[in-house]
Amino acid sequence: MTSPEPRHRPHTSAVIVAAGDGTRMQLPEGQRKPLLEIEGHPVLVHTCAAFAAAASVDELVIVAHRDDVERIQRLARDLPQLAKVVATVSGGATRAASVRAGVTRTSEQSELVAIHDAARPLILPDTIDQAVGCAAREGACLVAVPVSDTIKESPDGERASLTRDRSQLWAAQTPQVFGRAMILELLEQAQSEGIDPTDDAALHERFLGPIQIVRGDSTNIKLTTPTDAAIAAAILRSRASTGTRS
Repeated sequence: MTSPEPRHRPHTSAVIVAAGDGTRMQLPEGQRKPLLEIEGHPVLVHTCAAFAAAASVDELVIVAHRDDVERIQRLARDLPQLAKVVATVSGGATRAASVRAGVTRTSEQSELVAIHDAARPLILPDTIDQAVGCAAREGACLVAVPVSDTIKESPDGERASLTRDRSQLWAAQTPQVFGRAMILELLEQAQSEGIDPTDDAALHERFLGPIQIVRGDSTNIKLTTPTDAAIAAAILRSRASTGTRS
């Protein structure tokens, strides 16, 4: 009996979006979240380390704040965690423009692009691999977790007027993975309509319809405030003590 043909593994690029100012983190002037040190390394290094450990990812493109490009390029030359980085580019005026700048710098041979927020340094390599595998089958997917809190709607920010059915609610995370040609087309449509979504799956939902979900991990938090940084440090210490790969 002959062995089955090996399944095709699509060439996959990851675009790490690190271009924002992160004002809510209350950092000193001129410092931004991606270069904030947590447990001995900048946030961006922790993020890239997860993608370096993910077997499904072939290369990384970092989209940086224009003032951070040279420093990140130096880090990429010196640190093994950034060994998969093939380019560091300046971000645009909006998130969509930054993502577009990163995707256009990925290799043309790439079939899939995983878009990830640099401010989520706790993503696990296994989750990345699951998301890429899902996109290879379904065309696109996003990582998300079920909402556990009761969600209220308040149009005026003072009184709750509606309670949402949380059984149907999911909190979006990253990475969000798309066919390279698909996401370039979606970004082009967004630009033509003046749309700047808070995540890239919203473009799939708007122009193509529902997108497949890969269940994420509750520790894949986004660093927004100083408290988040303290929580991330505690999680990294816990993972180091148990040997969990970050």
